[in-house]
Amino acid sequence: MNTEQINKLRHPSERKLYFICAFLNTFVVAFLVMGIMLLWRYILANAYLQNIYYAAGGAFGAVFLSMGTTFAQTRVYSVRVSENQFPRLWDKVLEFTKRLEMKNCPAIYIKQDGGLINAFSAYFWGRNYVLLNTEIFEIAFLEHKDLEAVSFIVAHEMAHIYLHHTRFWYNASVLFARFIPVLGTALSRAQEYSCDRIALELCPEGKHGIFMLLLGRHLYKSVNVEQYLHQAEQTHGWFEFFINLNATHPVNTRRVLAVYKPEKGGRLLF
Repeated sequence: MNTEQINKLRHPSERKLYFICAFLNTFVVAFLVMGIMLLWRYILANAYLQNIYYAAGGAFGAVFLSMGTTFAQTRVYSVRVSENQFPRLWDKVLEFTKRLEMKNCPAIYIKQDGGLINAFSAYFWGRNYVLLNTEIFEIAFLEHKDLEAVSFIVAHEMAHIYLHHTRFWYNASVLFARFIPVLGTALSRAQEYSCDRIALELCPEGKHGIFMLLLGRHLYKSVNVEQYLHQAEQTHGWFEFFINLNATHPVNTRRVLAVYKPEKGGRLLF
């Protein structure tokens, strides 16, 4: 898939929300810079200005240290997937990398995390990586022989990397706007919808993997999909609306509906 095809799969509101957030973020940054300049000119002496430089450098160093520590913890506490380590999953990663026309494969790690079912993608110092918790991989792949469900989740995380959602500059450009009520969470939900759509294109046979996030690794294979879709279509109201409004991820009913019935799903508000 080329860039144009990928962009067509994005949620229609994602780019609009990003540019709105980036625009507002620019105003906040400009206001902060102006404030510092005024303090520089009218209040602070040179000795205090030097402290501001130290504080700015310290803040950047803290962010860098946090990102580096997270990456290091992933490396030392996880098993890295490769052609000789869970090769079937690695073959899927190679396939998705090729179809997304990514220059390099992201590193894929599997980690035990006390039963938590989760996965995330991240970026540090020129390296993209995806962390899968053991619980996603263990039962689905080893017991159910369900590589497709795991592949769908990996494809979703690789979509985050492809769309630059993990990059420092991307997150810095909307950093302050993310704290704006409704707007920041709407952008996050649009990003999740975009990645689900790309994962659906890459691995449609694994879309049932979305139920693993709802019911866990044992029950997800037993869910009556049609009955749940009916439940999702009937689940609406003001309280449900407000729950979704403040969520960084689409609520489960809307997310599953968007995966199984794209023409009816993907709503950010009503």
